[in-house]
Amino acid sequence: MRQLVQIFLIDLKMNFKHFMGAYIVIVPFAILLILRGFIPTVESTTTTIAVVSEGEHAVSPEMIRVLDQYAKIKTYLSIEDMYKKLRGVGTVEGLYWDPAKQQFVSVLQKTPKGNSAFSLAAQVIRQQYLHKNYPGTPPVMTFEYDVPKELSHRTKISPVATMGGSIFFVFLILIAGFVIGLGIVDDKENGTDKALHVSPVSKSDYFIGKSIYPLLIIAFYSIIALLVLGLIHVNILQVYLLVIVSFSVTLLFGLLLGALANNENEAVGVGKLLSMLMMLAILGGVLLPDAWQWAVWWAPFYWVYDVLQEIFTETVTWTSLAWKSAVTVGLTLFYFLLLRKKIIKGLS
Repeated sequence: MRQLVQIFLIDLKMNFKHFMGAYIVIVPFAILLILRGFIPTVESTTTTIAVVSEGEHAVSPEMIRVLDQYAKIKTYLSIEDMYKKLRGVGTVEGLYWDPAKQQFVSVLQKTPKGNSAFSLAAQVIRQQYLHKNYPGTPPVMTFEYDVPKELSHRTKISPVATMGGSIFFVFLILIAGFVIGLGIVDDKENGTDKALHVSPVSKSDYFIGKSIYPLLIIAFYSIIALLVLGLIHVNILQVYLLVIVSFSVTLLFGLLLGALANNENEAVGVGKLLSMLMMLAILGGVLLPDAWQWAVWWAPFYWVYDVLQEIFTETVTWTSLAWKSAVTVGLTLFYFLLLRKKIIKGLS
């Protein structure tokens, strides 16, 4: 155990001497921020009504409750604050009470003066007035929504979050594999691997120690990704089970990279080729129609991506998670056995 911890600490120190140690910490967060910028907010997808809730211009709590059934309500302390909101992004209306005229005033965002269009707030208030003063009067209008048949399979979650989040996790797996592989190559260049042959450190301690830092980074960014992309409501246990399963792919990628390359330049080149091959499966999973998905079943990354999509859209079952995880591990083991001699030769 002591040797394993020493390997981890040495590996951590060596990682931060090179660009990959900082890269695996900084770049994923930058990617998450970019993805977050493309996720539409509630205010950009639904009508928001900026309501004055304090002072003489305040809209009554009763009316706010009524409006809340039809739009996103944001409350502000004054008319000035309300107008600041109208200058922002999204579809926003303003609403306040005019005590002098004893009526509501609805303000449309960026609308030419003299526009006679009824705002959503005006329509709801008008209907509420008729309902309150003339109970027998039929509703002036009915609010309905419908989802086109071709989009009925979509979830309420933004595809940017689900698809982007799945690709982000696959990216983490690749980068973690790069860190393991480059660490092995660095030891080969410096002759550290030869020194380990005469030390009490076993090969298993060496490879496990090399894997701790990448695994910690993936575990850390898994929860950060869920928070940033608004996916924290998904089953976190399922996410982390898949992280553990997919780390078998990371190990294979790292071992293969370390075995095939003799220096850092070779490692980067080999890693790019392997990454392109792996990402080809993801592109197939995204672009190919369902009838042609079998064409990329050979890639473990495809199954990881597929399960992540199901987890993020909350359509996964434990049975589906179990058998697809088994396929991922099985394919990884198959490729390891297929390349075993080459890996052992490259690492010896």
